[in-house]
Amino acid sequence: MRLVTPQQMRRLEELSDQNGVSYAQLMEHAGQQLSIFLLRQIRQKKGGKILFLCGNGNNGGDCFVAARLLSSQGVPVSVGLLCGIPKTILAYSMYKQLGDIPVLSSIAQIKEAIGIADFVVDGVFGTGFHGTLRPEQAELFALASSRFCIGVDIPSGGNAETGAVVPGTMRCRMTVSFGACKFGMVQYPLKTYCGEILVADIGIPESAYQQIDYPMAGITERMIANFLPSRQPDSHKGQFGKLLCITGSERMPGAAVMSAAAALRCGVGLMRLAVPRSVIAAMCARYPEPMYLPMQTDEKGFALSANGNMLLEEMAKSTAVLIGCGLGETEETKALVTRILQEATCPVILDADGINCVTGCIDIIKEVKVPLILTPHPAEMARLLHCTVAAVQSDRMEQAGSFAREHGVTLVLKGAGTIVATPEGAFVNSTGNSGMSKGGSGDVLAGMLASLVAQGIPPTNAACMAVFLHGKAGDCAAEHLSEQAMLPTDLIGELPGLFLKLEQRRHSD
Repeated sequence: MRLVTPQQMRRLEELSDQNGVSYAQLMEHAGQQLSIFLLRQIRQKKGGKILFLCGNGNNGGDCFVAARLLSSQGVPVSVGLLCGIPKTILAYSMYKQLGDIPVLSSIAQIKEAIGIADFVVDGVFGTGFHGTLRPEQAELFALASSRFCIGVDIPSGGNAETGAVVPGTMRCRMTVSFGACKFGMVQYPLKTYCGEILVADIGIPESAYQQIDYPMAGITERMIANFLPSRQPDSHKGQFGKLLCITGSERMPGAAVMSAAAALRCGVGLMRLAVPRSVIAAMCARYPEPMYLPMQTDEKGFALSANGNMLLEEMAKSTAVLIGCGLGETEETKALVTRILQEATCPVILDADGINCVTGCIDIIKEVKVPLILTPHPAEMARLLHCTVAAVQSDRMEQAGSFAREHGVTLVLKGAGTIVATPEGAFVNSTGNSGMSKGGSGDVLAGMLASLVAQGIPPTNAACMAVFLHGKAGDCAAEHLSEQAMLPTDLIGELPGLFLKLEQRRHSD
């Protein structure tokens, strides 16, 4: 599913107009698609009255077209003008074609119409909305939200760029988005106001989409199924990657355990696990598969930079390196992480304390000569950018995309609607739930991602696959354990079933 910002959508419309599909035709197509969708809903319910709530911009124009087409087919429709007569030339032109369709302009009339409508269509504010709602608008939206409300392009009151909402935003059962889904609609909290999202083709030429700067798309199961490495009958372990994990400390051995277990479940052929000597016996009893590399530690159990020579030798034999999960943030670990990055010879996945260790010398990232993937949560991203978490969350795509472009990395900004940002474009994940909001979930994701990269999957593909399956595992765990009681380790237990489905799907295709 394509995703666009409001600015990109305006550019698409401009390019479409330049390529022979005029703004008027786009509006007519949008209205046609909306009318077709509404007819389908009416037939399912075997009839019904439709009230179109319209603003004074082009979003209202789309509704005027749909109302005219539905009325011509005998559907009882009415139009409520919440912002007065349309102000754009196109919308006014469509408004003048309403004929004898009832047009309501008073608050009392519109309230009464909402009360008897079977469907309320929200075409008040579009992707350019900013500011706040007037009290009477918020009151009408609350009434409409109690009906079967259908959003036109985006629920009124939502920010199509960031996913923010203002108090009183329309809450829709379904939203029909034109041309492409708007990025803000797959971010929270706006996502919860959209209901089911349907994307309608309005005739924008494919060539226009190809000219968009920084393309974005949603991650789907069909997409990631193609990334899974094939395993031939005569394969051997050396063909499925050699992963070096530099993780854990005496205080945080669990992070090393979870990331390693997740990596193993994602199919890596060989794993070398560098952890403090004191935790190896306990870890080996639980997971005997890796080769363990004992690291020297300080008196508090954190790795020393003196481990660097050993780790560089092991990295030379590896196809990917994971560093950071539970490593701790000390002057010694900072020196160790810096050296690994400076002398890396294979792709590096930098997670958790690996990220924290470079926040004071962020420019070192630009000097890394191998593919680098960072997996920050919002607080870690704020440390990287030297800003607040609120600033990160206020415009997640801008923050992630700008960082990826500036530093030449793949960046996985975790959270609801995880973003995989690269210098060329971005992908957004839709799987996962609040039950994953527990310490350790990030370690599981880091191990999954590192395993896939080690197997030779390109970093962007590996990141998309890891975040999708990570969220899907969380959804599966929640189904039978509940979001309240599920644990990060439960996600690892769901991975075999998910990979089995992917393999079966690939074989059936």
